[in-house]
Amino acid sequence: MSTKSKLNIDAMIFSIDDVLVDVGASYRQVVCKTVQLYLEQAIGLPPAKEPLLTAEEVSLVQKIGRFTNYWDLATALVMYFVEMLPPVSVPTFPSRLHVPALIAYLQVAGGRLKISLEQLREQKNIPQMARDIAAAGGGLEGANAVLPRVNRHLLVASGTVTKTNLVNRIFQELYLGADLFERVYQQPAVVVQSTGYLEQESRLIKQEVLAHLSRKLALAVVSNRPRMEVEHTLKTARIESYFQTIVTLDEINEAGANPLPDPWALLEAARCLQPIPARSAYIGANPSDVAAARAANETVPFTAIACLAGAPDKEVLRAEFETVKATIILGHPDHLKELVG
Repeated sequence: MSTKSKLNIDAMIFSIDDVLVDVGASYRQVVCKTVQLYLEQAIGLPPAKEPLLTAEEVSLVQKIGRFTNYWDLATALVMYFVEMLPPVSVPTFPSRLHVPALIAYLQVAGGRLKISLEQLREQKNIPQMARDIAAAGGGLEGANAVLPRVNRHLLVASGTVTKTNLVNRIFQELYLGADLFERVYQQPAVVVQSTGYLEQESRLIKQEVLAHLSRKLALAVVSNRPRMEVEHTLKTARIESYFQTIVTLDEINEAGANPLPDPWALLEAARCLQPIPARSAYIGANPSDVAAARAANETVPFTAIACLAGAPDKEVLRAEFETVKATIILGHPDHLKELVG
C-alpha cells in the first residue's frame, strides 16, 4: 500500500519560500539589508563595517516568531532596533508624504543620537526577541505587543510602498533592484541603485519531483507575496507549468481576506483546482504554515506538511513543528515523491 492511500489526498498546495525556492540569499539577505539601510540612511546612524544582523538570525525570528510575510519581518526587526535607541523626541511629521521628505524627517529625529550600530549589535538578543514575539501570538501583532513604544514614531512603515511605507520601500528596492522596481512601481528607486536580490534565488525542489506529483495530484501555490513576484520566481525556476492555480497577496487583498496564517488562501486554492479536491495537503516551511493548514482543516480535510530545508537549526525548527502539530515533517521537499508513491 502506498503512502498516498495513507495520506489520502487529491491535491497538494505549496508555499514558495524554502519549499519550492531557496530564499536564503534573497529574502533573508534583503531583510538584513533593509534593517541596516533604514538605520544608516533613514535615521542617519554612522555606517558600520559589519552587518547588524545575520541571515540565520532573520530565519530564527521568522520561524520561531511565526512570521509569514517578509515585509512584516523586516518591520518588526526595524521596530526592535529603533526601540533600543535612546528616547528621541517627535519632530513635526512632513506634510508632503514622499520618500525624501520621510527620510529627512527621520534624519532630523535621529540627528543627535550618540549610538552606533556596533553598540546595537552588542546589545541585541535575537533569540529572546523571537521567543517573546511567539509568546505574544507571533508575527507583527506579537512584535507590536511585546516591544516598547518609546520611539515608535521612528518606524515609518504603514501605507503603500510608493507613498508612506519606508520599510517596505527599501525592501522592494533591494529585492527587485532599481530597474525592475521602476518598471513595477512607475517610480525611480530612491535608496538602492543596484540589481535585485531576487536574482539570487534558486530552485530547491527537483523538476522531476514536481512532474511526478503533478501526474498524481492537482498542484497549487499560495503566497503572501505579490502576484508579479510569485510569477517571476516560478518562471525563473522553470516550474510554473506544474501548477493549476496560484493564490497571491493580490487575490487575498481583492477578496478583502486576511493573509496567511488565515486559511482563506488555502481554501481558495483548493476551490479553484479541478476537479475540486476532497482532501488536500499544504506544505510550508514555517510554523505559521502549519497553523494555516490546521485552520483550513476545520472547513475541509487538510494535511499539514512541514519542511525543514531552509532552517539554519533544523532541530529547533523540528521541535517547533512538533509543538504546532504538523502531520508530517520532511527534511527536504524532494521527499514528497516518496509520500505519494
